[in-house]
Amino acid sequence: MQHDSRSNIDEDSTTTAGPQEIQEVLNDIHNVTVGVNASESLGDSENLEENEWDWVEQTSEAMYEACSQGDWDTFEKFLSDESISKRKKRLVLEEEEDCRNFALRYGAPFAVIKHLVDVEGEEMISKGDCSWLHTALMYYRTTFEVAKLLVDIGGKDLVLMQSNHPEHRKRTALQITLGVCTLKQNIISLLVRVGGVESFDIVDEDGYQVIDYCNESNKSAMISYLKDMDQNDDVKRHIELIKSVEFTPMQIYDFIAQCEFDQLRDFLDNEGISRETKMKCLRFKCARFNSSTFHSFCSWCGPLDIAERVIDMMGSDFLFARGNTGNTCLHATCPVERGADAILDIEDQHALITSFVDSAGARLVKEQNNLGRTILHNLMIFHGRNFDSIKLLVEVAGIDLLLCQDRYGKTAFHILSCQDEPNKDAILYLIDKGGSRLLDIEDKNGKRAEHYWSQELKEYIEVSNTRALPALSDDLQCPVCFDTMSDIHIITKCCHRFCKKCIDKARKSNGNSCPVCRTNFSFQDVRKDPLLGKFATVAYENEERVRALEAELANLKRKHNEL
Repeated sequence: MQHDSRSNIDEDSTTTAGPQEIQEVLNDIHNVTVGVNASESLGDSENLEENEWDWVEQTSEAMYEACSQGDWDTFEKFLSDESISKRKKRLVLEEEEDCRNFALRYGAPFAVIKHLVDVEGEEMISKGDCSWLHTALMYYRTTFEVAKLLVDIGGKDLVLMQSNHPEHRKRTALQITLGVCTLKQNIISLLVRVGGVESFDIVDEDGYQVIDYCNESNKSAMISYLKDMDQNDDVKRHIELIKSVEFTPMQIYDFIAQCEFDQLRDFLDNEGISRETKMKCLRFKCARFNSSTFHSFCSWCGPLDIAERVIDMMGSDFLFARGNTGNTCLHATCPVERGADAILDIEDQHALITSFVDSAGARLVKEQNNLGRTILHNLMIFHGRNFDSIKLLVEVAGIDLLLCQDRYGKTAFHILSCQDEPNKDAILYLIDKGGSRLLDIEDKNGKRAEHYWSQELKEYIEVSNTRALPALSDDLQCPVCFDTMSDIHIITKCCHRFCKKCIDKARKSNGNSCPVCRTNFSFQDVRKDPLLGKFATVAYENEERVRALEAELANLKRKHNEL
């Protein structure tokens, strides 16, 4: 069963059902369980009768709601209910696999995981591309008791197993744990003890071993764990190897995570460290998001001089590297995962963006992440505060960037319009650059950006438009009748504007070619221009007031001369 939304755990979004509603559904499910189990002799799920499928679907929906909200009591009650057969429970879990995934990812209690193992069978924990242990250790909430349960079942083979899940990059459970949560030494110790020295030789998809995932404290811990093993040549070799490594990729990652940029600069300055080692450290990807060390640097808007040295070393193509979210290094300069109100140094951010654009050009600016968003979309999530970068990006990438829509159909202009306190100068700038083509775009809710404007913003734009009229006087003149345009229509193919009556008259006399540039167009290419239409209305009213004042002044002069 497919769901559009992710878990509600740790999110502010409202849920579709509360614990009381879920419990009522569970009670209804329990009441029909006896009748459903009467057909237990049936074979596989294909032989289920209609009433059984109704029960499976109803139960799976209820369990999804419970697990997505972290209601583990409800889920445990279902798993432990002896009146429901294991076969029926398995059908529910097969129908809604997210129930198991939520339990493993979001720290379900030991009892819940134990019941899952009992229902699905011990062989299931390592079946498929990714084991339950890999899934659980990707998230910091997993307890030692849960990890030990799975390790006790799967043993050394499970610990040494390399996950084939695309996001895990063939990492082992130990590599994942070191990369996600370095503080869980009891889990790390368990994995080293069971996996043995062989776990230190395993190379992941990107060419990294356990030592590469160790920060300074874990390097010391690994030496201690190895010393507790039988001291054969292989163990001694790894102890000496760890002692000889001055900097690991994880240490460099930690420098950046803690904003210790002076130490990062010293690392780059160290002539005793080879260029290859430095590049390996900069390419290193965190186990959870698969974003590179340099992505993390960009998200903290690190010093420009370091960024330029990294680009010089790695090449401009390195800026296109992506993590699980599809963000490039340019996207990373706008860390939307920290929230729209995150404190950023706008000057440092603009310096990085300028440098990256100078290095990689418009192609980088137009790159979209997994949500279909460009760097411009991300800047708007931060209320459009970085106006200098907005102007730079639009100048470099042009109208195509403004018209780019994410997977929800929203342009960057939509996103800025949705903010509580958008940068009003940025709003006016985008309107000026995008014109009616931008204003006419509807998102997947069928709404144009202006539908999201607050009343205050609408009034601000109206006032600003009135002030802008003198500068727009040429734009408001119809190229056919040379008067201020009325009922303005635009030919979208060439963006020339005319009075409605003038373009209709021109079509009858000239055919379907623009009176200004002779571009051929069809009836569908002619649309009303609501923005300039507002300008023209105000301009016309101003002209009428000017004419009235001029007439009154002339009348006063005439009377004065008669005296």
